[in-house]
Amino acid sequence: MANPKTSPKILWIPSNAGRTPMDDYRRHVNQKYHKNLLTTRDLQNWSVESPKDFWLDLYDYLNFTPRLPSGMTKAYDDTVPMSSNPLFFPGLRMNYAENAMFANPDPDAIALVGLREGADLETEDGELVTWNEFREKVRLTASALQRCGIKQGDRVAALVATSIWAMVIFHASATVGAIFTCISPDLGLEGCVSRLQQVSPSILFADSDTVYKGKTVSTETKVQSIVSRLDPKPQTFVVPIVSTTTSFPLVDSFLSHANPSDPLTFAPTSFNDPLMICYSSGTTGAPKCIVHRHGILLQTKKISALHNSTTTADVILQYSSTSWVVFYVMCGYFACGATTLVYNGSPMYPSPKTLLRMVEKYRITYFGTSPRYLLELEMAKIVPKRDFDLSSMRIAYTTGATLSAEQYRWFYSSFPPHVHLCNTAGGTDTATSLIAADPCAPIHAGEMQIFSLGTDVDIADPTTGASILHSGEAGEMIIRKPFPSMPCFFWGDEGNTKYRESYFERFADIDVWAQHDWLSCNPQTGGLIMHGRSDGVLNPSGIRFGSSEIYSIVESHPFNTLITNTLCVGRRRPQDSDETVFLFLQMCPGHTLTPSLRAEVKAAIRTALSPRHVPRFVFQVPEVPVTINGKKVEAAVKRVISGDGGKEVVVSNTVLNPGSIKFFERFRGVEREDGEAKAKL
Repeated sequence: MANPKTSPKILWIPSNAGRTPMDDYRRHVNQKYHKNLLTTRDLQNWSVESPKDFWLDLYDYLNFTPRLPSGMTKAYDDTVPMSSNPLFFPGLRMNYAENAMFANPDPDAIALVGLREGADLETEDGELVTWNEFREKVRLTASALQRCGIKQGDRVAALVATSIWAMVIFHASATVGAIFTCISPDLGLEGCVSRLQQVSPSILFADSDTVYKGKTVSTETKVQSIVSRLDPKPQTFVVPIVSTTTSFPLVDSFLSHANPSDPLTFAPTSFNDPLMICYSSGTTGAPKCIVHRHGILLQTKKISALHNSTTTADVILQYSSTSWVVFYVMCGYFACGATTLVYNGSPMYPSPKTLLRMVEKYRITYFGTSPRYLLELEMAKIVPKRDFDLSSMRIAYTTGATLSAEQYRWFYSSFPPHVHLCNTAGGTDTATSLIAADPCAPIHAGEMQIFSLGTDVDIADPTTGASILHSGEAGEMIIRKPFPSMPCFFWGDEGNTKYRESYFERFADIDVWAQHDWLSCNPQTGGLIMHGRSDGVLNPSGIRFGSSEIYSIVESHPFNTLITNTLCVGRRRPQDSDETVFLFLQMCPGHTLTPSLRAEVKAAIRTALSPRHVPRFVFQVPEVPVTINGKKVEAAVKRVISGDGGKEVVVSNTVLNPGSIKFFERFRGVEREDGEAKAKL
């Protein structure tokens, strides 16, 4: 982890500085508002100091339909508290789909490329859909939805993988003003039921099979069980993947309801009307049903078009499941008119090279992936630039976790040096990046670049809430002014009680959005360093640090040839006066944690950070619990090893391997590091 008082090595310098869409927008602002903004950081500062001007101008600059009323002078009412969730552009009627589906002026250009795991990329091109064909699919699907009785505000649920059908159903739902919600079909039964029971869909689409890591599994029994537990029962249609025998009607039967003469029209939704529901990946308790508005497109298109320079010339590969908000982020690039590749399958099957083959074959310009995928490439000793022609790539976008300085350096030794590596942070709650790319500034090892335009992000003292942004110290990541992708509400949250608890009760004396991340800013470079979730901040003997600081060391060379995953949490039982830090290691096949390796791990942490950062205990575990989106499950393990007041820790359905949690119970009573942990339960 870089010392925040120094400037880490510059790894990338933009080759087209002064000629990016971000530069064009900065010059536009200078001319229109008589400014002299010289850098993206200057532009970002202006955007949060002048939100009335910025959001109004951005809406027009990105050519949204319809145009803003001539008398509108501010984007939202800035006299009410942020926690009141003020409406943006009150009175404006705009529809997400109308603004997303006509971004490419060439009707014969390729809009979507559909690929499924197992496709032979040497001989197959996948399913190709032009923009004209996509709009026709949406028109017929929207007609069928309406002919099946779906009205504005009804919920349309999809238990489908990332695919052309997922994109069609989402945009058709937006077209008619229905509220879309999607769940990856590989989520377990209880996870599906706990979500759908809360939102009561009127209609449900489900893939006939899941396809993942070389296995095809029918969803028939699961879908039957889900529908039997929903009340009222939704109309249900199956999208054939492999199986064609099902007790439910197929999607072709659904499409037969469409009237071929129905035109493609758009419901008169407002900027603030509900568009879709996604679900929190919290690891204990029922998932929150987070409702986002049609206006999120202003945020996702801002990131796509300005921060990431997306145009109709781009080809997008953003790996994501439909359970993750990144699926909707991907749709933001699609809404810039870019060709978008949608892939149903594992990024690791039959090898980690699968996605790289797609980058080469389809001349991908934007590659969206995760730090974990890059780590898998590194552990497999794959050198992408040696094995593939990646000359088309201009940007690699990673999210979901922090990229360590070592990973930045590995990337620039293994990928073409011209590629802009962008590690970003946002979340399901914001449906956009809060920390984003700056195409006009250099990349420093281990640092994210810039707060996104218009988002008044700050770093706050965890006690007082005062800004410590420029101190170099880590603190609570907060947002001080409203932004247009704040959730509308949580479905079923009477009086918005859970909404306020989730975002606005972190500080008693200031009205700010708390992101619950632990962040610092390097005062020398302005770069940003994420240290983990603030509720997972480690605090042994009064020194506060994030788990990602430990991960950046033990998941880098040379340890990543021996260790496949790690988890670092604190234990503080009722009788403990201080917190004890545990580091759990999941070893690569054929390797075990030896006393000498344990000593090497501790020595590396001591050298890179300090003696006070060294975990007291380092143990091997058979499995590290992760969510369905691959995030480490720190909070539940921390509660398990701390005893949680004697209560049983109920693990959420978002945990991919919930059985792994129980193993950690044995560490509640551990007081010695004498080889294997002794169970003292």
